Amino acid sequence: MARTSDACSRRGPADVGERRDGLTLRHIVFMAMAMIRTDRRTVRTFSSVALATWGLLLSFAAINGMGAMMTQSAKDIVSGDVSGFAQGYEYSMLNPQTDVVSYLDDDGGQLVSKLEESPGVTAVRPRITAGAQLSTGGTDAGVVVIGSDVAAEGYVILAGSPPSGAGEICVNQGQRDDLGVSVGDTLTLSLAGAPAATASTTVTLACVYDNSRFGLFRSSFIVMDVAGVQELLGRPHALTQVLLTLTPGTDAAAECAALSTRFAGVTFSTAQDTAGLIFAIQTAQRAIMWVLVVVMALICAVLVAHVVAFALRRQRGEIATLRAMGFGANAVRAVHATHTVIVGALMIAVGAIASVVSAVICATVGIPIGGAVQLFGESTLRPSLGVGDVSLTAAVMLIALLVGNLLSTRKMLRLSPVAMVRDA
Repeated sequence: MARTSDACSRRGPADVGERRDGLTLRHIVFMAMAMIRTDRRTVRTFSSVALATWGLLLSFAAINGMGAMMTQSAKDIVSGDVSGFAQGYEYSMLNPQTDVVSYLDDDGGQLVSKLEESPGVTAVRPRITAGAQLSTGGTDAGVVVIGSDVAAEGYVILAGSPPSGAGEICVNQGQRDDLGVSVGDTLTLSLAGAPAATASTTVTLACVYDNSRFGLFRSSFIVMDVAGVQELLGRPHALTQVLLTLTPGTDAAAECAALSTRFAGVTFSTAQDTAGLIFAIQTAQRAIMWVLVVVMALICAVLVAHVVAFALRRQRGEIATLRAMGFGANAVRAVHATHTVIVGALMIAVGAIASVVSAVICATVGIPIGGAVQLFGESTLRPSLGVGDVSLTAAVMLIALLVGNLLSTRKMLRLSPVAMVRDA
């Protein structure tokens, strides 16, 4: 007894917490691991935590996939036609009016070269747009002619080769079928605003491009090269739109303001301003999905808390034994909280790994979503997960586990060891 007393006195004030609770952190972890090894039923009980983690992360993956689809649709609107987007696209510059006969840089063709010299701009893609009528045989169709660089804009050519000069055009597959034409056929193009000499021009169908992925925003666009449209209009330097690609990391709004100051009389707009409608739809869609995810997270949290409560009820005998042996309430709380965190973290990791694997498989194979092709031009959803999604889900699950453990142990520790054994 004297030796034990001397040892206790030598430990000093630093070990007051150990004497009060009877456990050090090392002992707490050791006892928690012992509980896991001796009672595998508890581990199996916590398998629902892995399932909840998996389901919540898949919800995040779906949100990310839908957001990517909506963002592409927004870019398609900003583009002003059905072309693709160059890497690094940030915003477009539109003429002050949307009228097809309102032109930019009608004297000298200096705007594009000056924009290319701007420090924040890495690429400039000019456009010229005009209304027109396309005729073949007895069939007439109202169209919008887009003069652009087909290769730079990422058009997918289904047949033929890109148009060149004022004598060649490219139509989409819908126009080809409606007009009953094929590559090499001759058509008549009547361009609004063109001088009398070129108001009605015979053109050759040089190619057919694919516009199916642009969904609801598909339109009757005919594609030519910029110089060809300028030639037909008799405006060798005219443009109606210029798309700008910014250097990585450039703030689009700040660059937009700087360019507006430098080029008086020209309106610059960010992508979000230009395609405000689709961005509003995207924001609303993401808000709705986030509400659903929050509801699901709350349901998962309640489920996890009940799992913890159920596991602790099955351990009433062990808790009563610890109390009867003289372990304080703080020691019991610490042991069971550590046990819950260890098992819960393991199950969260399992659920996270399963969800990442599932998201990768789904992104590779694609999830058919049917009618979405009519709206967004894409019939396949490709989910994705980020580090932030996994971290947030893990935090939600761990907090739910700890709160459930705290509430359950507090209620149980109000009972005496005899009462706990009797109810076990």
